[in-house]
Amino acid sequence: MRKLIVLTLLLLLAACSPAGNISKRNPGVLRDYIFSVEPRNNGSYIIWVRNDNVAAYCTTDKKLGEQAMEAVHSRTGLIVMEYRNRETGDKESWGVDQGGCVVESTGDKSTVPIFKILSIEILSQE
Repeated sequence: MRKLIVLTLLLLLAACSPAGNISKRNPGVLRDYIFSVEPRNNGSYIIWVRNDNVAAYCTTDKKLGEQAMEAVHSRTGLIVMEYRNRETGDKESWGVDQGGCVVESTGDKSTVPIFKILSIEILSQE
């Protein structure tokens, strides 16, 4: 009986999504100010926000990239953005020569994680 309870608990824990797993089933939502949009020659856009110095955000969707650029030029730059981890089949995970996003290098060993942008909403006021 005790083994059955332990096994059941282990199965339940394994089925739960771990904390910090920003996925299709568990997207993240960010409210922040866009301060920089980098349109790349391959059609992707890297977006940087004011209060996140750990990660960057990327899209290969031209409409989302243009929305991000519009936010930078808006009165405040305040946005609500939905995002998730990039996955193997995502265009954002392709190599830079194929139109995807590359992992930013900040030195010899560390890298900046890049998340896939799902949506951007520009807010007019705080």
